[in-house]
Amino acid sequence: MHQVVIIDDNRIAVEAIAKATDWDRYGCQVAGCAYDGIAGLRLIREKHPDIVIIDIQMPGLNGLDVIRRLKEEQENIQFIIISGYGEFEYAQKAIRYGVRAYLLKPVMTEELEEALLHVAAALNKRKEEQAQDGGEDEPSDPLEIELSAIRGRKEAYSPMVAGALEYVDQNLGKNLTQADICRRLLVSTGHFSKCFKRETGVGFAAYVTMAKMEKARILLRDPKNRVNEVARMLGYGDYAYFFQVFKKQFGYAPSEIKTSGRKKGGEEND
Repeated sequence: MHQVVIIDDNRIAVEAIAKATDWDRYGCQVAGCAYDGIAGLRLIREKHPDIVIIDIQMPGLNGLDVIRRLKEEQENIQFIIISGYGEFEYAQKAIRYGVRAYLLKPVMTEELEEALLHVAAALNKRKEEQAQDGGEDEPSDPLEIELSAIRGRKEAYSPMVAGALEYVDQNLGKNLTQADICRRLLVSTGHFSKCFKRETGVGFAAYVTMAKMEKARILLRDPKNRVNEVARMLGYGDYAYFFQVFKKQFGYAPSEIKTSGRKKGGEEND
């Protein structure tokens, strides 16, 4: 389990975050809370958490000062900032310190859980790299890790969301829309959209794209499959749009899998 520390001088906000967040779903648990920067720094040094959720403006030390000091001591901590300040100066410093997410107050549970999903994925990836198992079936890049995290929690989902995930994964060759899924499940689009994002951490359209891109990369590794054929196999009538989505996801063109031997995560196999 990933250990989490929450630091904010607003005790009500800390209690709300600690109680409202479904920590188990993201493989996390709260190791402790603090209500000022100095106590927070002491708590982190004592607990050695994987994730720190921290406010910026606090007595003693502000959140960015805490992060700066810890970056010199513990490189592996993942930080999520919660703040009432949206100024560019704060966001710029947060990025420079490697903060994973910058959430403005009042923080919605869905926003925090989406940030946790990405942070947990990054931590899982790091553990896999350190383990160096070299197993072919283990997730090895951000897309595979995130999809594995989403699919691995199916038992915790509502029947509606679990059914939608299963239908998508079994029908990647179709033009899948939220409206079609809702008609199939006999639910309203508004209710479905809210539940899907709350439970999985991503929107329905984003999940469909991620699943299709994962399948596209698998299909493109087969020398018999042409790029335009793969686009059609995944329900993309417009090849240019498929090309755009693929490149945005992976950072390289689908044809590069054929020409440069790319296999996973944008790396080349020699």
